[in-house]
Amino acid sequence: MDGFGEVVVPLRLDSPLGELRFFSTTTVFGTPRDVTLDELAIEAFFPADEATLERLTAK
Repeated sequence: MDGFGEVVVPLRLDSPLGELRFFSTTTVFGTPRDVTLDELAIEAFFPADEATLERLTAK
């Protein structure tokens, strides 16, 4: 992936639309003492390049 300086490892998927490339972020909520939020995490995937974004938003 150009421009990320090898900090991001892309997820590459072969699909009927062609190769799709994503990067992900993980957000963890809560503190070790907060049982209701303990281990709650959300992982979100975002398009890693313009080609993937265009393929996903094409109508």
